[in-house]
Amino acid sequence: MSGLAPLSRQWIPIPGGSCDVRMGDGALEQGSKVFRNSVGTPGRCVAVVRRDEDAALLEELRRQLVDASYDVHMHYVEGDAIRTLDEAVRLFESFASVHATSDDLCVALGDADVASLAAYAACSWCGGMQLTVVPTDEIALLEGAFAPRGLMVAGHDDMVSVKPYARHVLLDYEVACSVLESETSCYARALAVSAAMCGSERVFSELWDRADLLMGGDEDALAKQLMATAKARGQAMSSTAAAIRQSVGYGQNIARAIARVAPQEFAASTLLAEGMRFAARLAVGLEKLSIDDMLAQDELLQTLGLGTLRCDIESQALFSALKEERFLRTNRFMLLVPLAIGRVRMTSVDDDLLQEHVSAWCAAHAGT
Repeated sequence: MSGLAPLSRQWIPIPGGSCDVRMGDGALEQGSKVFRNSVGTPGRCVAVVRRDEDAALLEELRRQLVDASYDVHMHYVEGDAIRTLDEAVRLFESFASVHATSDDLCVALGDADVASLAAYAACSWCGGMQLTVVPTDEIALLEGAFAPRGLMVAGHDDMVSVKPYARHVLLDYEVACSVLESETSCYARALAVSAAMCGSERVFSELWDRADLLMGGDEDALAKQLMATAKARGQAMSSTAAAIRQSVGYGQNIARAIARVAPQEFAASTLLAEGMRFAARLAVGLEKLSIDDMLAQDELLQTLGLGTLRCDIESQALFSALKEERFLRTNRFMLLVPLAIGRVRMTSVDDDLLQEHVSAWCAAHAGT
């Protein structure tokens, strides 16, 4: 995305405060000003980046930090599995090696995994050090700065929760925005639907009205929706009600269960869309959601190009996978289902109704 100018700025609530989000062409060029004001007196900065990150981008980040009077130390991560306790310990050791304190700065430049790892470590170090996130794609904003991905333990994802912690986000369109047809863009649209279903009727209506513009590549609509989704997720995560904070995961548990038993790998955007469709139908079966609201979600997902999957899955295998996913994190079997547009809650589901819906889903999606 380019030519979007003017730069937009918004304060988005996060637990314990708010995050200053600056989005637009050239946002990174404001880095030195933002970095200079991030702490009382600029001193040490640990920058968390991928080892294979673009060299020119890393040099620009370093220049902005040096201009802000920081002594910059780079902490490199690599590979697909970086959201682990071992990687967090490595980052803690980097903090210790340069004598970083709560008065120093951590900057995460990269994808959602990089941002989530940095959020966990920065929040924990010396009672909390300042964190700024520079996303390299839209998902780093939505699942890194806001509603970060949890750490993996023993091969299971999202076991150690990570709270939103960044006080500043610099999203430069020249760096972070993907082409419309990419999986990153598709997944961002799936997260937008999830956030709208959890947010309010107004948030859902705004996304509905914007959907055709988004699929037409309207840059102003894309920018506004990205900020709106980030705001909805930040507001949910900053709620004092646990039920509202939990709603941010709408569709994810079901998506992970499907991925466990699917005979082939599917895009995360498709899995999340299927998770939301399944949850909505289950809510109708529970007599919690109106059919009109279910169909409205279906139509929005279709308009945003979020398709369905086709594969042969044995219904008992999916039933067991759903149970295993939930029992990893709780002793009670409950699923996030929409009770209305704008209200998603954990809800008990009896085995007979769940089996009925699992069997119907597997039958409807059979075939290659």
